[in-house]
Amino acid sequence: MNKKTPMKPDEIRGALAKRGIQQSGLARDLDVVKSVISQVITGKTVSYRVQCHIAKAIGRPVEEVFTIKPNPTRKGRPLGRGLFHRREHEKSL
Repeated sequence: MNKKTPMKPDEIRGALAKRGIQQSGLARDLDVVKSVISQVITGKTVSYRVQCHIAKAIGRPVEEVFTIKPNPTRKGRPLGRGLFHRREHEKSL
C-alpha cells in the first residue's frame, strides 16, 4: 500500500498563497480566529472541520494535506468533581 505523506506547513501555506487565499479569509469563513488556522496548519491543534476546509480551499483531499487518524476520539480532562466528593459533603450536612 502506497501511503502519501501529508503536506508540510510551508507547502500548505504556499498552496494557499498560490490560490490567493489568506488565513484570515479562511478564519472568517469558519468563524474562528486566525491563530486557529495557523495552529491547524502547523499541527499544534487538530480540528477536522478546519482541516477539511483548508484542504478544499487548496483543491486536494484532506488525507493528502493532513495526517488523519482512522478513528479520531476526543480526549480531554475527565469530568471534575469540584473541590470535594459529593458523598463526603452530604455526610457533613
